Amino acid sequence: MDAMDPSRLSLDPQDPDERELIEFFLGELPERVRLIHDAMSEEDHERLSRIAHQLKGAAPGFGFQTIGDAAAQLESAIKELNGYDSWADRVSAQVSSLVEECESFIRNSPL
Repeated sequence: MDAMDPSRLSLDPQDPDERELIEFFLGELPERVRLIHDAMSEEDHERLSRIAHQLKGAAPGFGFQTIGDAAAQLESAIKELNGYDSWADRVSAQVSSLVEECESFIRNSPL
């Protein structure tokens, strides 16, 4: 994807109030991606689950349904682990998907 596709958003970037919400969410996203990477590298599934849960709830409200969906899939994958030792291997695809979705919006935002 070369540019952010406004059809991927549920908020209207042309509306000043909604644009402000989009900008706020996008401004916070790099830090959330960093926290996801930190939790993965530290194998902290509780923190990773908490970050995913927060994104699952917040992203759709800011107009980023696809990020919310990816976060929900990650949260679900973590819950299904039930303490397996190889949890990082089992959730790595979901983490990659969520991070890729977040970075796509960061990279391609015209805001």
